Amino acid sequence: MSDAAPPLALRPVDPDDDALLEAWFANMAQVFRAPWIPSRERRELRREGLRAHRLTGAFDGDRLVATYRSWDWALTVPGGTVTADAVSTVTVLPTHRRRGALTGLITADLARARAAGAPVAVLIASEAPIYGRYGFGPATRSTTWEVDVHGARLRPEVPREGSLEIMDPARLRPVAPAIFEAARGPGATDRDPGWWDTACGIVRPPEEPASPRVAVVHTDADGVPQGFLVHGWRDDWDDHRVGHTVVTVEDFHVATPAAYAALWRYLVELDLVATVRAPYRPVDEPLPWLLADPRAARRVATTDFLWLRLLDPVAALTARRYEVPGDVVLQITDPLGHAAGTFALVVGGDGAAVARPTTAAPEVTLPVDVLSAAWLGDGGLPAAAVAGRAVEHRAGALARAERLFSTAHAPWTGTWF
Repeated sequence: MSDAAPPLALRPVDPDDDALLEAWFANMAQVFRAPWIPSRERRELRREGLRAHRLTGAFDGDRLVATYRSWDWALTVPGGTVTADAVSTVTVLPTHRRRGALTGLITADLARARAAGAPVAVLIASEAPIYGRYGFGPATRSTTWEVDVHGARLRPEVPREGSLEIMDPARLRPVAPAIFEAARGPGATDRDPGWWDTACGIVRPPEEPASPRVAVVHTDADGVPQGFLVHGWRDDWDDHRVGHTVVTVEDFHVATPAAYAALWRYLVELDLVATVRAPYRPVDEPLPWLLADPRAARRVATTDFLWLRLLDPVAALTARRYEVPGDVVLQITDPLGHAAGTFALVVGGDGAAVARPTTAAPEVTLPVDVLSAAWLGDGGLPAAAVAGRAVEHRAGALARAERLFSTAHAPWTGTWF
């Protein structure tokens, strides 16, 4: 007699099924160590958004033991946008690990997305080792900055342009989406209306305590809003002395350099504040260049953020623009088969690319997760070669590929999903 556990069944999850939706959020609470299982009010708040997504699960009999959510989303790439298969809410109960739940769910979704024409899939990885097995690579990074306000002064050359207005975050709602769209760069993802309603405090999820937050909007000389930030704070007046109060930046997007300088000026000139903390910012943030003492701003953490997986190499390679002309023949290995093959990439002087399958000898061989990590522009191919993960067959080809894929500004994802 075999002691093997019976296979798990994979099937859609209907968000209008109350019992299944409750089980869905109970799984999330268990896996992500939430302090509480969401109330009925919170589930109702999320239900409408979930109706627009693809929800699937793994079942042990009638019991939901793993969850998986995906949807179509616009991803900004150098020179344009693509429709990506966005993935989130991936859970497997600890009682049902090593039974193929995640593999079954993710491979089925990636196959569906490839057949539907999505050139890439994206997610934010809770555990880094997991998703490389399925061809995902870390394509954007983020940095946490801490600014010593007592020692931070902007350089005299930094221009003062436009005006600032402090407001309740709810008043930000009509103008923030347009600023966000104008500010989008490679790595940026969509934000739906429900996201903005929650972020601006118009809708407050149950169980979440109210916290002090303000919004600041920069307007140019023509009266056009060009940037915004939202921040909170934590007061600490130990012994009636100012010295520990921390302001935390929650959201910060600008369409112009003038808006960037003005909003940082606001932050570093705050009275009664010791530290400004800005998490999940671009790795090439120009903040230190604004400061008379650049050491007043410190990078205290840098981590991966958006993970990406190429599904259709021809579509993906031609969807973006390139900053230098050139050509390279790439051999992509892919255990799942979606991106496997040899492809000739030719970039013209206008930055437009032609990519096609070829029988030519490959100049560089690399696994799909490595190319996926480099595709948005953050580079890393020479480092992958040091690790034995990229192989050069023709001298100089790896350097050519690195120059082709790299961008002057690092890609950045400023939205959790």
